[in-house]
Amino acid sequence: MHHSRLNRREALGLGVAAAAAGALRPRPAYARGPALFELAVDDAAAQASGAGWRTTRVQRAPRRFDLMGLRWAHGSRLEAHVRVRRRGGDWSRWIALHAAGDHRPDSAAAPPGTEPAWTGTADLFQLRLRGPSRGLRARFVRAQPTARTARALTGRLRRRARARTTQVSPPRIITRTEWGGDTVPPRSDPRFGQVQLAFVHHTVTAHDYAPEESAGIVLGICRYHRDSNRWNDIGYNFLVDKYGQVFEGRAGGLGLAVVGAQAQGYNSNSTGIACLGTFSAVAQSEPGMDALARLIGWKLSVHGVPTQGTVVVASAGGPSNRYPTGAPVTLERISGHRDGDQTSCPGDVLYGQLADLRERSARYAGPLAGVTVRAAARRVRTKPVVLSGELRFPDGASPAGAPLDIQFSVPGAAWQRVAGAACGPDGRWQATVALARSGLVRAAFTGDGTRPALESPPVSITVLPALTLSVARRRIRAGAALRVSGTLAPAPLGGRIELRFERQVGRRWIGVQRKRINVRGGRFDTRVRPHRPGLYRVTAITPGATRRVQVRAVSTTAGAATD
Repeated sequence: MHHSRLNRREALGLGVAAAAAGALRPRPAYARGPALFELAVDDAAAQASGAGWRTTRVQRAPRRFDLMGLRWAHGSRLEAHVRVRRRGGDWSRWIALHAAGDHRPDSAAAPPGTEPAWTGTADLFQLRLRGPSRGLRARFVRAQPTARTARALTGRLRRRARARTTQVSPPRIITRTEWGGDTVPPRSDPRFGQVQLAFVHHTVTAHDYAPEESAGIVLGICRYHRDSNRWNDIGYNFLVDKYGQVFEGRAGGLGLAVVGAQAQGYNSNSTGIACLGTFSAVAQSEPGMDALARLIGWKLSVHGVPTQGTVVVASAGGPSNRYPTGAPVTLERISGHRDGDQTSCPGDVLYGQLADLRERSARYAGPLAGVTVRAAARRVRTKPVVLSGELRFPDGASPAGAPLDIQFSVPGAAWQRVAGAACGPDGRWQATVALARSGLVRAAFTGDGTRPALESPPVSITVLPALTLSVARRRIRAGAALRVSGTLAPAPLGGRIELRFERQVGRRWIGVQRKRINVRGGRFDTRVRPHRPGLYRVTAITPGATRRVQVRAVSTTAGAATD
């Protein structure tokens, strides 16, 4: 540790840093406000490109900060550590600034720079760098004053939360209002997906924080994600500290499937929980593990998802994803971030604690909420599909009379309502649906303002075609045209059938003609011509159905009927 007195070299460095701060004209929008600001690091050590580590002069931030990260020009390859101190205080230990990219929205590129690191309140900082860099800037967040103001509401809100507890209740969750999130509103309305698993993360920030500082850390990360990374909101759905405090993350609703920016390629089908700290060499504490287990047990139950076992999801791709777009990926219901993306998150030690976390979470899981759907038959021809299932609300309320939408989709298309159903007192429901084509069917409760939307896993239904085939005559004069017609239901848009016309020779059937016939309005019509006397057959073929009719052609002297 170094003590508070500045030496001559540090004082000279601070003069240069102050001049550099004044030279930032014009300052961008995110730097004008009091909460997030930046400083160009104009230092010989910052511009050097040697292979070894180099240390900058002591730098003075434009004003007091609690959290900081670095940004640099595209193409730089930099490793960085920072240490900080408050004027009159001691230097902190060196803190690693991890390269950005572990956590981000789907399909987005990582910003050139580092993740933010919680430093504690400080005015001065010094960097230790390795590798080439251009355009190096430090970005700062001041979070503690707002967080302290927000914490004054905590007692009153906690009492309200206790009065609202229900049969399947979440753990005590510190809301956005309590940690200051109301001062960082999202840029736009939340998007909603489907929670099928939970990803565990770490925030790669320092461990040496007090319980009363956690709200400020969450607020600082939120401001950095929204204002520096230009995301819609904080990336994580929830955050948990080492003292067992749970924080609401991305806005949109605790019990809803809010799409975050925490696991690229999987954000729309997962929820993300970040542990405050770095867990590469340190284990999550016992209070932290218990809070994680309670939170995940509740959250997955709300969405009708078990805490143990695996699930197959489709990767949405992205630069940090381990799998290409569309690839089926098998993941544990409680996974580490590294299972889906190319990252070391959530740290080696915490990753080793996930097996224990799965068992703990199972003990806190409630009855699985959600909607189920079953089909009396998965393959049908012409007749309607009989569907049934059950609805359970996460708060244990009676589902009697609750309306459901029966929705249909084909791969790549949006879900559309095709029927409705109402639930009985025990949550059971039934509906009969006539489908025009094969596809996926699900049941959905769309929400009612107090309870979240719920969707069942989809069921695949194959609608087999109903094909008819007829001929104008069963006996026809050789050389005359024979009319062939039929129907196909459901009528495919732009569909065709294959028609084969064959003649029997001995025990074999020899092809005479083969053609593709358009189906219009569910009907088809064509003509074939038997040139020789003998036995013929006409075959109509479409995927899932075949129909065949035999015809005899006779010579003119046989007096056959003609068209």
